[in-house]
Amino acid sequence: MFLACAALVAAGAAPAAAQEPGFLEQARTLAGREAWAELRDLAVVEFASAGEDNARACDALGQQARAEAGLLEMEACVATLQALAERGVDPAAPLDSLGGPPLALVTDTVWSKCWANYDPDFNRGCWQALFEAFPDSPWAGVGAGRLLMAALKTGDAGAARRLEAWFADALAAAREGGQEEQRLWLTGRLLAGHLEAGHADARILGLAVELWQEAWSSACTRHGYEGPPAGPLADLEAARRRRECELDTDDAWNRLARATVLAGGTLEAGHPALAIEAEPGARFEDATAAAGLEGLRAARVAARDFDGDGDPDLCFSGRLFENEEGVFREVTKERGLGKGGAGALFGDYDGDGEPDLLVTSSPSPTLYRNLGRKGRYAFEEVSAALGLDRVRFEATPEGAAWADYDGDGDLDLYFAVYENPLGKGHPDVLLENRGKDGFADVSEESGVAAAGPWCGRGVSPCDFDLDGRLEILVSNYRLQPNLLWVRGEDGRLRDRAPDLGFHGVEQQGAYGHTIGSVWGDADGDGDLDLFCANLAHPRFVRQGFSNLSMLYLQGQDGNWSEEALTRGIRFQETQSDPAFVDYDHDGDLDLSLTCVYEGVPSALLQNDGNGGFQPVTLRSGAVAFHAWGQAWFDFDGDGFLDVLYASSSGVRLFRNLGNGNHWLRVRLETRGEDPDAFGAVVRVQTLEEDPPRTWTRQLVNARGTTSQDEAVLSFGLGAYAGRVEVRVTWPDTGRTTVRKAKPDRTLRIRRGI
Repeated sequence: MFLACAALVAAGAAPAAAQEPGFLEQARTLAGREAWAELRDLAVVEFASAGEDNARACDALGQQARAEAGLLEMEACVATLQALAERGVDPAAPLDSLGGPPLALVTDTVWSKCWANYDPDFNRGCWQALFEAFPDSPWAGVGAGRLLMAALKTGDAGAARRLEAWFADALAAAREGGQEEQRLWLTGRLLAGHLEAGHADARILGLAVELWQEAWSSACTRHGYEGPPAGPLADLEAARRRRECELDTDDAWNRLARATVLAGGTLEAGHPALAIEAEPGARFEDATAAAGLEGLRAARVAARDFDGDGDPDLCFSGRLFENEEGVFREVTKERGLGKGGAGALFGDYDGDGEPDLLVTSSPSPTLYRNLGRKGRYAFEEVSAALGLDRVRFEATPEGAAWADYDGDGDLDLYFAVYENPLGKGHPDVLLENRGKDGFADVSEESGVAAAGPWCGRGVSPCDFDLDGRLEILVSNYRLQPNLLWVRGEDGRLRDRAPDLGFHGVEQQGAYGHTIGSVWGDADGDGDLDLFCANLAHPRFVRQGFSNLSMLYLQGQDGNWSEEALTRGIRFQETQSDPAFVDYDHDGDLDLSLTCVYEGVPSALLQNDGNGGFQPVTLRSGAVAFHAWGQAWFDFDGDGFLDVLYASSSGVRLFRNLGNGNHWLRVRLETRGEDPDAFGAVVRVQTLEEDPPRTWTRQLVNARGTTSQDEAVLSFGLGAYAGRVEVRVTWPDTGRTTVRKAKPDRTLRIRRGI
């Protein structure tokens, strides 16, 4: 099309003024599609045809510079910007045809290409020429920060000194000029340079503390908030104002957390976390290196004792690690595993009492049968024998779970299929376990295939209404509604999410970027509640769409209310994989959240006993960055739950140092198609206090975005050291009661064995 326009201009068929709107319209379309090569070629032709029309020529040069930035042709981009300057257009001043300053758009475009790439050479290629040509521009701090990161990573002391000097001069100029916002922004870029290089000392930590305090103070003034920085708030308006402050200061909190950990993790007097976070009920120590996991990178994790020796082992999306007295050794090949995938989950599909392993590979799932003690706990692939090789996913299955959807006692498989290409969802897949006949695809007949298509990321089965029928919560991404599948009398699944509000809140036709969800009794009233972790970009939230993470509490009347805001769930942009866990054994469920993106910390929120939450992340010592999945399990056998955060920046295993509280762990075993009894509900009640206390837990095999905790239910009893009664409601609604159980041990409850 643009060649035809150029031909018309050359032939004198139309005046220049008539061509300009056509060029700009095409340019905007191409930029929107990030068709940078086409935009560059279009701009070159437009510039050639502009002749003496300086305005047209400058418009063309502006678009050409942006296109060259998109192609990371930075030498050419700088030359084009300099050509603009020679024609009297300041690259740092707004250009109407671009909708902003050329340098700002070029910087944004380059940033979109490298924001998650921390390779020093790549970043030098992105920023060196632009920074050297325009060191005084208002946006030069972006390149300076990335170049500082590159210098620190490669040990280029000379370059690091020059960039530090540049930041010192720029900060002094902003301070003298009264440009407070620019000063804070530059401080953030300086910090980013150090933190992205994995470096922080007392000076950098001091800057991070200063930045956080100034950012929080400014946000509170801007939004009229005067309350506490964290914790539950009964005043809804105050909670809303605080949420606005959290949206404004999320980046500052990330930098503060990263600087704190890199500087040693000690919270000296005056550290903001001492005011923001509660006193933790227990603390953690980093056991990653001691456990043999240093340097391992992973996204998802499953914990399970696959070899029957009594301690939990780990699987990272198909890579198997055996727990040998608290040290993990990779045994993937020697145990017969080979194929990796997006995730992996243990489940006993054939009811022989040995945990088998599902790997969510693409285009078909992979299933390994555990050969048990006689087979030295090796695995054999049975995918083809069970018909799984005939399954074809149209995209990667990000979410998966074993789920007895039809109530026949064996484990079926549900897959939440993600996107391919970007933003294009696909139907989910439901496979029914038919015993020796393998797995049958019942996506069509069940009604699953007709839904969506959505971009699925998590599957969280749970019998939330305790009626003996398992429901399946599907977490969907890309601002799409979540699903809650409930099986009807006719055998078909129906989505009840709209009835209960679990779709999310519709805003301008959008919902949320839900990554993972988890069920648990958050408020201690005996029924099961739901937390959905949503990635929510502040700019979208401010534009009036994109759901934040949601906490749905089930009332005694069966109705639900969403109360994340007033219950103290602190905003973080990239909340991903949630877990309810009583980490401190005080009897209530705390909330652990991973947060994806480099440099973003996980969060540990402590339950106050009434369903309100207060952060304890930095004070507890359990914090990981760029984490995706997580698993809670007792890897050292002391009764307290430890945590592993799976991160592509390096997994982190934290040992729970415990406290004086008492506890009871319950391991279930039953004879039948699912010996693990997933879906069973266990209630523990005190016998020697008045009134007695009761805790309710349900054993689920998957949560979040294909995460799996140890298949043991953990009950914190607090200071109570007396005997308890344990009541089990099995998935088939049968019941078992154990009276006068002693605390501080693992209770094995076996039925029919």
